Amino acid sequence: MTVSSSGRGGTVTDPDRVGSLLPSDREDVVDLVAEVSRVTGSVAVVGADTVHDHRSARRALDLVWDDILSTMSASPAVTAHAVDLLRRVKAVDEALLRRDIATRNQLFGRVREALSALSEIQSTAALVATVPGVVCALGFDRAFISRVEESVWTPEHVVVERDPAWAGEILSIGRENPLTLTAALPESEILRRRVSLVVENVQQREGVHKPIAAVSLSRSYAASPIVTGGEVVGFLHCDCYYQQRDLDETDRQVLATFAEGLGQVLARTLVLDQVGAVRSGLDEIAARLHPSGFGGSMGAALGAPTMPATPAVPTSRPAPEPGFGRRTGAPVPIAKADLTRRELEVLRHMAAGDTNARTARRLVISEGTVKSHVKHILRKLGASNRAEAVSLWWQMQDRTGGASA
Repeated sequence: MTVSSSGRGGTVTDPDRVGSLLPSDREDVVDLVAEVSRVTGSVAVVGADTVHDHRSARRALDLVWDDILSTMSASPAVTAHAVDLLRRVKAVDEALLRRDIATRNQLFGRVREALSALSEIQSTAALVATVPGVVCALGFDRAFISRVEESVWTPEHVVVERDPAWAGEILSIGRENPLTLTAALPESEILRRRVSLVVENVQQREGVHKPIAAVSLSRSYAASPIVTGGEVVGFLHCDCYYQQRDLDETDRQVLATFAEGLGQVLARTLVLDQVGAVRSGLDEIAARLHPSGFGGSMGAALGAPTMPATPAVPTSRPAPEPGFGRRTGAPVPIAKADLTRRELEVLRHMAAGDTNARTARRLVISEGTVKSHVKHILRKLGASNRAEAVSLWWQMQDRTGGASA
């Protein structure tokens, strides 16, 4: 995990962070709150220790503004000092707003740069391992990426900027407690509506992932769906634990924009993974159908460098790594897959290289029926595609000496 330094305590003040408050701005707000309290004779509307980011600072300014107006409405005379305080509150608030806008523009520029860098990654596994660190670079302290499969939410990779050991604990707890998404969870709404959310009061809420909430000590977090091919395949979560601030609308927008771009990048790496898997499967099929060599493998036909002619040896496709858009279970041996007689016939034609249309003609059934059988075959075998199913067929032929299934 790409994290630095250590320690769970302490706070971080970084002007480049999302919503961070400059020390000079904080002093201006705290001084105004104290002065308004003296002028109005009321208890300070907020404590100095609660002004720690732009959101809390602007909330404090709203409260003192209302306090001044309330005092002025109750008094027959409007003092020059009160008017001056209103002007100062307005000036500080507008300065914070301008900085908010500038920071937001800067952040979305960072999102574009981050997505551009991710587009260079060529595999899904590498992408998943990289993403949480990139999210932290956008201004968050902690981030993790999860996969969603059949409504089960499982963390894949966690980064805690200042504590890699803590990241490991959070990941371990998350993997030991994969959570089925129920209506009470905010993530269920994210899955259903495909929207990003900010979740507050995490430690007090019932509808959260309790084991992760307990080990992470998170106060508030933002979460976004990762969508590829029109389907939610995972989540991104982040928070600002060390900055000790609640996340706000800017945080949500930043994460949502990044997650949207990530979905597009992920879709491309998934295609690359699948092309690699299919190519491996095609090489194996070619080797089986043409044991004398066939002038090189199917890989050569697809543009790979040709090798000296040697007896063709079937190559095994590497087992796909669990993750987004992939089946996580191991393929099921054909003998244990409970295939029907017709499904075995269709699989036999698949292994012979027949198309769906040709299989339909040979078995005197419709092409739609063949497609339905192929779908059932892939599901029962736990195969990701036709090439993997055919590979399992040839493995069975090896074990049975070529006898019919």
